[in-house]
Amino acid sequence: MNTKRSAAAQGAATPVRADAQRNAARVLAAARRAVASAGLDVSYHEIAREAGVGVGTVYRRYPERDQLMAAVLSDILTELADTAHRALDCEDAWEGFSLLFTGLALRTAQNAGLSGSLDQHGGPAVAQQRNELVGLTRRVIERAQDQGRLRRDLPWQEVLRLTGAPAAQGCVLGLEPDHAHGHHFALTVLLDGLRTG
Repeated sequence: MNTKRSAAAQGAATPVRADAQRNAARVLAAARRAVASAGLDVSYHEIAREAGVGVGTVYRRYPERDQLMAAVLSDILTELADTAHRALDCEDAWEGFSLLFTGLALRTAQNAGLSGSLDQHGGPAVAQQRNELVGLTRRVIERAQDQGRLRRDLPWQEVLRLTGAPAAQGCVLGLEPDHAHGHHFALTVLLDGLRTG
């Protein structure tokens, strides 16, 4: 009898855990979208509204703002590290480089203050992820240079810095930036300029 009650109790508890996991995923995804559009100062109320949950759900999952920001940054860095590993798996080093360069440029452009926030938020775990991503990126860049597909006259650090160029588009002589197409145009020009031949 006790065994049956225990099994029933476990069965009743499972959906709660599943709901909690779904809510946690929704909160993190909403936080990423909110940070991308409004920056790291976005409020918990905005995140809760974006996630379709109560603000208490956000606070229960992330009692401290630094915890939430660390989770957002870690999620982005994990995604970029996966892209870097896929880039290294590409037989064609230029194809791999283009994949990672585009991923880095788009994520930087889409996430307000991403690069500057890495030193201010997240603590040692995020710092370690950032350092690992930098190491992977260096390998992707130098591999493309070794295969003669990427210009050798630029140090890998300068190539990495260029991924921030599409995000730096601003008003020029009164002409507003074209956010719908500008990043694509900038990426095309940058990649064409970096490729050998």
